[in-house]
Amino acid sequence: MKLVLLKLQGRRRSLNIGLLAFAVNLLLASVIPAEPADTRIAFMSLRSGNGEIYLMNTDGKRVRRLTRHFEYDAGPDWSPDGQKIAFVSFRDKHQFRGGGPIFAEIYVMNTDGANPINLTQSPERADLSSSWSPDGKQVALGSIDLPYNPDIWVIDADGGNPRNLTNHHAIDRSPAWSPAGTQIAFHSNRNRDWEFEHSGIWGDWEIYVMNTDGANLINLTNHPAGDLSPAWSPDGKQIAFSSNRDGNGEVYVMNADGTNPINLTNHPAADREPAWSLDGRQIAFSTNRDGNWEIYVMNADGTNPINLTNHPAWDSSPSWGSVSALTLSIASNGKLATSWGKVKRTNTYSGR
Repeated sequence: MKLVLLKLQGRRRSLNIGLLAFAVNLLLASVIPAEPADTRIAFMSLRSGNGEIYLMNTDGKRVRRLTRHFEYDAGPDWSPDGQKIAFVSFRDKHQFRGGGPIFAEIYVMNTDGANPINLTQSPERADLSSSWSPDGKQVALGSIDLPYNPDIWVIDADGGNPRNLTNHHAIDRSPAWSPAGTQIAFHSNRNRDWEFEHSGIWGDWEIYVMNTDGANLINLTNHPAGDLSPAWSPDGKQIAFSSNRDGNGEVYVMNADGTNPINLTNHPAADREPAWSLDGRQIAFSTNRDGNWEIYVMNADGTNPINLTNHPAWDSSPSWGSVSALTLSIASNGKLATSWGKVKRTNTYSGR
C-alpha cells in the first residue's frame, strides 16, 4: 500500500511540475507580445499641400496629422520608449552665413504632435536624417558640415555634445543604430570612381557599418549598384536596404554581415525606405507602383504587399513605433511583477 501511495505522489509531483512549466511558458508568451497592441506608423505626406508628419494605424486606418506648419517637415523617427518622434524640419529657415539656401534642423515632438523642440540648433550644419540609440540617450544624424561635407554625427538626446563620427570627404548619410546599440549602419559613396567626378557620375553607394565611436568601418554591400537607406531588423540579424542593382529601386534584405542579399519587392516600380515592424514580421516601404508615392507593408519575406495610404498625395518615410502598454515581468524572487510603461522596440525579441 505504501509503495502504491509513493508512486501516486510521484505522478502528482511530475504532473504539477509539468503544469507549472506550461503555465510559465504561457505567461512568458503573453508577457512579450509579438506586436504591441498600440503600434502605429508615422510618415511624411504632402496631402495638406506641404510636407507634414502624420500617424496611422498599422492597417492604414485612423490617419492623424501631427505637425501643422507652413514650412516642410519630413523624416519621422520614433524614440525607443515610444514617447517622442524626431523629424526633419525647415521651419527655422536656417541659412548658412546669413544667406543661400534654407537648411533643415532635427526637431523632437511628443507622439501627439505637441511640444516640438529644435534638437540640433546647429547653424554650422544642415541636418537631414536621424536615428535614436536603443537606450534613447543619443541620436545619430546625417548632417552636412557646411559649406559641404556630409557626415554621420552623434548628439546627446538633449542636443548637446555633437561628435562627427565619419569625418570623410565623401557623402555619408542615413544612419541607423543597431538594436544592440554597438554599431551604426549608414550609406556612403566613398567607393565611387573619382575619375568620373567631373562628369557628374557619382559611382555607387554602399552600406557601411561602424562602431558607435566611428571605429572599425566595414563595407557590407560592396556592389557596383547603388545601395541605400539601411534598416536593422529588431533582432539585429538582418539589414533591409534600398538598391537599384536589378535595374530599378527595390527593397533588399541581407544578413547583418552583408551576406545573402535577397530582393524582397521585385517590382518594376521604384521601392525604397524600408522600415521594420516592432516584431520583425513585416516591413513598410515607400513605392510609386500606383503612379504616385504610397506607403506599403509586406511580410518580412516580401510576400503579401498591401497599400496602406492609398492617397493621391505623396506619402513616404514610414517609421514604426508604440504607445503606452501594460508590461509584465518575472521578478528575481519568482513572483509576477507588473509595471506600466512603454514597450521598447529593442525589447521585442527579449526572451525568445
